[in-house]
Amino acid sequence: MTFLIKLCVDELKGLSALRNQTIHLEIKEPLFTQIEKEEIHQVISNILSNAIKYTPPFGFIEIKSVIQNGSIIVSIKDNGMGFTEEEKDRIFKPFGKIERYGQGMDIVSEGSGLGLYISKQIIELHNGKIWVESQGRNKGSTFYISLPII
Repeated sequence: MTFLIKLCVDELKGLSALRNQTIHLEIKEPLFTQIEKEEIHQVISNILSNAIKYTPPFGFIEIKSVIQNGSIIVSIKDNGMGFTEEEKDRIFKPFGKIERYGQGMDIVSEGSGLGLYISKQIIELHNGKIWVESQGRNKGSTFYISLPII
């Protein structure tokens, strides 16, 4: 799991560098769990690329891991656009894309609205959980992935 997190950061560091963002890693080593690597790679990449896209230039993204109650919990926190309560309910549903036009971000976001829905399905197939916390619009967000240690 540690390797996958670092791989995703390496793959996306060019995009974050273009936006002058800082990515901070605080990962416990080693993190072992039984997973389909390609699928979990897809989930982490999706969440991290969203964080990069929706965090303003010169923003920060922080990735942490902890082991708690028999699970590995990975959090991806940013100081980006954040979510309202209604948006938090919608983003894990099919086509739950949140339109972000005219909100001062220099991004092109042409997603289908399926990325987080698919991510949720993958995590649940691994007997895990995925959720988001945000204090509201323009207050950033933290996505959590919890996977059982096997």
